[in-house]
Amino acid sequence: MGAETRVEDSGSPGSAARFLASLLEGEGLPLPGEAVVLGSGQGEAVPGAEREVEVSFEEIPGWPRAEVPGHAGTVLVADYGRKCVLFQRGRLHYYEGLTMEEVAFPVRVLASLGVRRLLLCNAAGALNPAYEPGFLMLVRDHINLMGVNPLRGVRDADGTPAFVDLSDLYDAGCGDFLLGKAQAEGWPLVEGVLVAVSGPSYETGAELRFLRLIGGDAVSMSLVPEALYARHLGMRVNGVSVITNIWDLRRPHPVSHEEVLRTASSAVPALRDIIRSWLEYEASP
Repeated sequence: MGAETRVEDSGSPGSAARFLASLLEGEGLPLPGEAVVLGSGQGEAVPGAEREVEVSFEEIPGWPRAEVPGHAGTVLVADYGRKCVLFQRGRLHYYEGLTMEEVAFPVRVLASLGVRRLLLCNAAGALNPAYEPGFLMLVRDHINLMGVNPLRGVRDADGTPAFVDLSDLYDAGCGDFLLGKAQAEGWPLVEGVLVAVSGPSYETGAELRFLRLIGGDAVSMSLVPEALYARHLGMRVNGVSVITNIWDLRRPHPVSHEEVLRTASSAVPALRDIIRSWLEYEASP
């Protein structure tokens, strides 16, 4: 795998990475090797640290603004003594009218900084009838129905299109570790398959039945583009979805973004514990 070949400008991932590297150097902090992306209503899931440095998306060259309620739109680097971790508090979505290149911009910045492990967190609606609001789902695999792929047009350093093997996209070893911790601690962590759709409209009943029929356990409008690009750039990837609403023909009710934010916020303590455990995990080379 190699970085794609593009002409760099002031709005490039390299420029953004240099800005962040300079900021961290000025604060006496090393570059982060791990990063966590926090989605709707999840910004407070950052575990407490010895020191923190925070900057808004708008201050970082080329980084698009976060304009969806519940997304703080900041990059926070936390010092945990033996390591520094970058937390992206809020994300960018294809449904906002952004291009896939813009959606994947943060991941490319992380790679330029030297990040090698990435935990992607988001909000999702349940398709699996066994799930309840407030559950957290470890993403074991995904189905991409967004109609687009962020790697379209991307080429490796040798000019080859990004034919990325996705058979092991989500780090199974770390996933097993997290499930074991959850069982021991009593965290509401399950595992399943995430379906990605473009949004922003929620799904019809017929669409939800179809998504369940093809093997989906939860559905969302995010996470998958970042996971694909991160895998292309050689990162170890894990995903955790907070189940914020359920599809149940026995209990039909309208879905709203406000409901998503309320449920996501209530799941923050459990998500924070899972993030701590993810940071504890030491992957073999």
